[in-house]
Amino acid sequence: MPPRLSLVVSALAISGSHAFAPSVVGAPCTHASSTELFASPIATVKKQIAGLNKDNFSSTLSEIEPFLLNDAGVSIYKKSMKRISNAAKALGEDVPEGYALAAKATEKRRTKQDAFIQQKEAERLEAEAAAAAEAEEAAAAAAAAEA
Repeated sequence: MPPRLSLVVSALAISGSHAFAPSVVGAPCTHASSTELFASPIATVKKQIAGLNKDNFSSTLSEIEPFLLNDAGVSIYKKSMKRISNAAKALGEDVPEGYALAAKATEKRRTKQDAFIQQKEAERLEAEAAAAAEAEEAAAAAAAAEA
């Protein structure tokens, strides 16, 4: 092998063997892993819900509530509320009335539902008014037929 080629081969062999190996065993890591320092709020909430017991039930719910109200998406909100209610049943506790009810995740659904209910109520009142008017007209016609 020519000297130049052997030099290139040996350089590649050395660099290739160290490319995927940790730098130094026992040396402190200079970069933080995302799973070590920056646990997602979702993972934190899931762990807190999984760790619910009679002693920490109300304090954990008060810690979780701001996340559920402001940051949780619809899926995480629904799943968390279901997990909390299941844990409460298993522990013999009660979830506070109206707990995390005004969540940002459910705001769109709540406004849509309120608009639907208002529309149905208006239709019902209109139908009642029309029925009352018909009954009044029928009574007037009956009174006129008797006279």
